[in-house]
Amino acid sequence: MLSPTLISSTFDLDINRIEPTRAGDESSPGNGNWHVWTGAGDHHILRRHHVLHTEDSLAYETKVLDHLTDRGWCVPQRIARPIQYDGRLWSVTRFVPGGPHSEETADQRTERGSVLARLHDDLRGLDFGTRPTFYEACDLDGMGGFQDWDAGVEALQSVRPDLADRSEELMDRAKRLVVEHRLRELPKTIVHGDFAEWNLHFADDGRLGGVIDFDLCHPDSRAWEFTIARVYRSPELVTGYQRTSALPLSDSELAAFGPLQVVFRALSVMAALWDGRQRGSFDEVYLERQLSLGQVLT
Repeated sequence: MLSPTLISSTFDLDINRIEPTRAGDESSPGNGNWHVWTGAGDHHILRRHHVLHTEDSLAYETKVLDHLTDRGWCVPQRIARPIQYDGRLWSVTRFVPGGPHSEETADQRTERGSVLARLHDDLRGLDFGTRPTFYEACDLDGMGGFQDWDAGVEALQSVRPDLADRSEELMDRAKRLVVEHRLRELPKTIVHGDFAEWNLHFADDGRLGGVIDFDLCHPDSRAWEFTIARVYRSPELVTGYQRTSALPLSDSELAAFGPLQVVFRALSVMAALWDGRQRGSFDEVYLERQLSLGQVLT
């Protein structure tokens, strides 16, 4: 059971208050986050990291966050380094004030694209090597080995053979598209990894407060960054990006959006199979949706 006393003694911080950020974090294999306050009134975030993270993986993320902080970004920089507790890695990070837009307008999606351009400009040229336990999105064999794709398909086969067969068909299609469109040859940079609207915080007056959740930052293509940022439903992202970036997206990067959506759905299925094996049951509705979307996309 988390308590201010436990957190204080573990991280050598004077914590006197703790509140969950959302329900369900206590038992999830994914990230968990809690608001914590010190006796001096400082507001931080206690973060329990995903079970697949390692200390080396988090050290990579810390270097990215430190670099961006030095460039003037408000990001969840580490306040206290990751420690092992109760079988998981935990850390304390800077609280990023504000909150996401409740419903993005077209102009706000354009602004998000502009913010992404500035972020990429400040990350361009950094070389921290590969991030441990991370793979480029289009390295489907590497990712499949890490998350044990074959075991996931086999487990799904025992309860929903139709979904298992469709999962393998989708993965085969994604791998063909990676080769046909030479997706692994796209130029690489460090990407945020989930630049969705909920990861940008704004103040009440509309000014950008900061960017959160660099949990998936790693070297990959900018086209993949846009795919994860849901460019398929937010085309204004490209408008804002191209207006702002010192290095606008090339024709080959723009052309990669379509096939990368299929890769995205294949990876979503892969993640759902891994999660289902951890929980002991599969979210069949979610799998149906991802497989259907992967089938119609080109």
